[in-house]
This record gives sequence, C-alpha cells and structure tokens, in this order.
Amino acid sequence: MDTDFILEEVVYMRPSSFSDKERLRYRAEKMLMRQFVLMKQKHEIPSNLSTIDMKKWLLGGRSFLEEFREIAERADARKLLLAELAWISARRLCVNQLEKEVQEDLQNEERLSLQFRRKVTLEGLEMFLSVICPKAQQDVQAFFHQLSKKLLDTTTSTRTGKRTKLALFAKFQRTTAPLVPQVVKTALEFLLHKPEPLVEVRTSQMAGAACNSGSSLAFILKSRAKAASPQIGKQLADTLGTCPSLNRTLTKARLLSICTAVAFDIVKAIYKRFSDHSKTFHIMDFDGSFIIGPYVICAIQDMDDRARHAANRRTPRQDKKNCTAPEACSVVAAEKSNEMKDKEEKQGLFHFFGRMWKKMMRVSTEE
Repeated sequence: MDTDFILEEVVYMRPSSFSDKERLRYRAEKMLMRQFVLMKQKHEIPSNLSTIDMKKWLLGGRSFLEEFREIAERADARKLLLAELAWISARRLCVNQLEKEVQEDLQNEERLSLQFRRKVTLEGLEMFLSVICPKAQQDVQAFFHQLSKKLLDTTTSTRTGKRTKLALFAKFQRTTAPLVPQVVKTALEFLLHKPEPLVEVRTSQMAGAACNSGSSLAFILKSRAKAASPQIGKQLADTLGTCPSLNRTLTKARLLSICTAVAFDIVKAIYKRFSDHSKTFHIMDFDGSFIIGPYVICAIQDMDDRARHAANRRTPRQDKKNCTAPEACSVVAAEKSNEMKDKEEKQGLFHFFGRMWKKMMRVSTEE
C-alpha cells in the first residue's frame, strides 16, 4: 500500500494534472531551460554543452529515493521498482515537455518581434494584453451600441411606437453583450497567433526600401483586420439571427453584410488601440526568467565540471594486472574517492534545487 501513495504522487507530476507544488517546480525548471537556451543562442556557454546536457542536469536534480526514503525502507522491492519506473517516466515527460514549450515560446517571440519591429516576449505581451483588453471591450460595447441603433433604424419605421423601439433596442443589446469578450479574443488571435500570410511577407520585403517600419506595421494591421472581420461578422449575424424581429425584416445575407461591415470597424479600432498603446508600453520584452540567471550559471559550471570529470575518467589507465599491490590499492582508493566525490556533488545538486524551488515559490507567492 505504501507504493500506492507514490503512484498517486506520480499522477500529479504529469503536466496534465500538476499539483500546485509540481507546477511551481515545473515553472522553475522551465525558466532554467529558457535561460540556458537564450545563453546558448548568445554563445555565452561552452560549445560542448547542449540542451541534452541541461535535460540530464534537470533530471539529476531530483532523486526518487531522496523523496520517498521512508517508504523505500519498508516497501516491497518489486513494487518499489515499478513505482520508481513510473516516477522516472513522469520526470522525463516533464523535462521533454518543458524543452518543447521553451522552443515554441522562443519561436513565437521571434515571430512577434519581427512582426511588431521590437523585442516582444510572451510574458511581456500577456502583461500588455491585460492592460488593453478591458479598454478594447469598452470599444466593442460602443460599436455594438451603434450596431443596435442601425438595426433598429433598418427594421422599424416612423409608425413604430417609442416603447417598441426601446424594447427592440434593449433586446439587441442583451443579445450581443455576451459576445464582447469573444470578439476581442478573436481579433487578437488573428493579430497574434495566425501565421504571417506569404503575400504579406513578400509585400513587406518589396516595399522595405520605400516604407518605414510604421507603414509596414500599418499594412499588417489592415490586412489582419480584413481577415478577422468576416469571422466576427458571422458570429454577430448568427447571434442576432435568433431575434425574431430581425428574421422577419432582414434576409440572412443582408444581416451578415451589416454585421461584417461593423466587425471591420471594430477590429480596426482594437488594432489601433493595440498599436497606439504598444508604443508607450516599455516592458513588452519583460522576461521573468531573468531572475534565475545566477542559478543557470551555477548549473552550467556544474555541467562543465561533470563533463571534464567524465572525460578524465575515460582516459586510459594502467592495467590492474600489471600493478603492484600498493599501486592496486591506490587505484581502489582513487575509485572510492571518486565515488565519494560523486555522492557529494549529488547532495550539493539536491541542495541547489531545494534553494532554487524555495526562491521560486516565494516569488510566485509574492506575485
């Protein structure tokens, strides 16, 4: 039954079902990997070290027997082995996953930086979006107000009573209100997450000599607005199509045309707000993993020392059969010394990760 507890803990070590503690550890390890890759790109670390070494180093930062020492002392050996294999599998899954995420994040940041002609990080972008999204939603609400007025003018006449008009206007407003956050989200997805169309890249390259970065960005924003407006217009038309009064007076094509035109104005307004505010938002390149830089330097030093130590071990040694007794004893003593050194280094690595995770948890709590 003791090993059942270990297997339960292993479940919470997987990315799909992290516990709070494992999520913090994963975040810390991902920050380490991110800074390692960034330093590698800048040629600030030894050329013989790669992400494979970093993954091995991260895997070595936790020990199954260290974490479950008490259970290991009394558990059945066979069940303990199976539990350890499950634990190792979960650890490797996490490290492979965080490496993949780091590579994808850096690729997206490079794409966004090229698109907006400035350094952009996903973390900085998230902070920026948290600032402009509430204001963008206010813009959308204002456009929905205008849309409701336009639909009211289109579907009523001078003989329609004032009370009826007010009721219809309120109905249109209530119907479109739930779409406000979705419209902002869709518009930003087209701006930030859709791949750059080939025609835009070619046009930008051809006009590079004649246009400055501002006009090129304006072209991108306009083309993205044209791409996003049909989808947002359809969302509006489908939602407003549930109003009986509109079904009686407007065809689906006419309603879609009206909604798409308004959607284009909405997206342009959102993108304009994005562009204007981004010019004065100076932390678009914010990188929280920078605080963990000193730990990465320690990790690199440790990996480099281990690589040198392993290289020294592989050097040819004198055949033991030809050794005299005192020499043989010295070889054995040297091997024991190396084993003790490895053990001390391992303990030091565990203490290192312990300090790092405590710092990360403290930072996360403060945030």
